[in-house]
Amino acid sequence: MTEQAQETAKALVQLIPPSVAPDFLEEYGLTLTAQQAQAVTKELLALSLYWITCAVRVSIPEPVCSRMHEAIHGQVHEKWGSRFGLVHVPIDEFYAEMESKHRVWEDIAQQGGEPIAVLSVAAEGLEDDHVIASHDRQNMLAVLLDLVPVDEIGALVAELEETLR
Repeated sequence: MTEQAQETAKALVQLIPPSVAPDFLEEYGLTLTAQQAQAVTKELLALSLYWITCAVRVSIPEPVCSRMHEAIHGQVHEKWGSRFGLVHVPIDEFYAEMESKHRVWEDIAQQGGEPIAVLSVAAEGLEDDHVIASHDRQNMLAVLLDLVPVDEIGALVAELEETLR
């Protein structure tokens, strides 16, 4: 993998929002426990990794694509407790849940759904999992819109794509 690809992989992981605290979520009108805030952090991580996966898969040729995915997952593993605050969450369990969510989100994208549709389904999932109340879904959607770096991910991967041509 090129040095530029390695740097991009690191930069992509840095774009992923760190652990969110209940007091931060209160700014969005959400009153959540620490455990609920951790569930929001996991959703932000899963969504960010989804958009990273999509961008890299579409724009970066093999074998660089596979190596970037490995580097990204390695960095997530390294930062699991320190950046994402998920020390009590088994990483294998997270990845299994994430893969299931990614399939649902991919179906939405394949049917022409925009990023807002994916984020809406994610907010609905947090409601279904009793992380948020139904009346808080719009507030959660605002959190996801503000924190999931869809455009920034696309821009970084596009820059790398240009250097690989």
